Amino acid sequence: MDPVSGRPTPLAVWHYAVESPAGDAPGGDRTPIVTLHGFRGDHHGLALLADCLPDMEIFLPELPGFGHSPAFPDAPHTVAHYVTVLGSAVEALELVPRTSAGRRAASPPAGLPRPTLLGHSFGSVIAAQLAAADPDRWDGLVLLNPICEPALTADDSTSKVLMSRIAEGYYEASAALPERLGSALLSSPLVVWITGTVMAKTTDRHTLAYLHDQHQNYFSAYDHRQVLVEAYRASTTGSVLDVAEQLRLPVLLVAGADDELGSVRGQKKLARRIGRASPRAQLEILDGVGHLIHYERAPEAAALISAFRAELGRSG
Repeated sequence: MDPVSGRPTPLAVWHYAVESPAGDAPGGDRTPIVTLHGFRGDHHGLALLADCLPDMEIFLPELPGFGHSPAFPDAPHTVAHYVTVLGSAVEALELVPRTSAGRRAASPPAGLPRPTLLGHSFGSVIAAQLAAADPDRWDGLVLLNPICEPALTADDSTSKVLMSRIAEGYYEASAALPERLGSALLSSPLVVWITGTVMAKTTDRHTLAYLHDQHQNYFSAYDHRQVLVEAYRASTTGSVLDVAEQLRLPVLLVAGADDELGSVRGQKKLARRIGRASPRAQLEILDGVGHLIHYERAPEAAALISAFRAELGRSG
């Protein structure tokens, strides 16, 4: 429901069932994963990663205002409101204990294992906030291309500052223009292509073709202009760093060495901060890739997630 007015608001959740018999075998991994996509994305953005994890059950909600989830009728599209709605959704799906009068149930429903929470990019900020609110609900947290530092921080490189300024000007200009012109600018195929080209690091033509096809088909699958502008502002005013020392659960961070939205220095700082509270903070930096690990290096990311989950199982 709408976090402000309480009006009913549907939320689309895509379910990837276990394809491999390993997940159903005695001792197999029965722990589900809840995955949160990034800014301007929908469930398609993490579909390739899901395909690389066939022995795991995956739930992939689409953020309100994106994909098949309608926008909030009254509430602005902020991180806090996304966290509220997603927290209610995982309760409704009986993936985590329900809360009542501010108190949490003592154990997962029906004795099921606690799920793993995963967020990519803007989804990493939402996932971190959701996990920080109640770390005991989750067995672990995976941050893929985490937003490790706010936009335009003091130690940003000149290129990152320039890119951030261009993006900010683009979204603010789109918001200020008349509805028809602003919406056309936001969904411009040329702008979408340029964005993908700038962020892509792969030289593989098949991967690049897939990446551009995904962006052209789904990067503009948002409800209306105001949703996109509000979500953009939310995505640039916070970072995982805001709740790093509240993440009292195992955390895996998977970052790209060439990520324009999160420097290696920033990722290492974030991992250290998380390590102050987390029993296990593991940072993996992949060379030759930037902010699009979920497209360009999905098999490697999946292998890291599988290993992380296996270690959680052994330590649990």
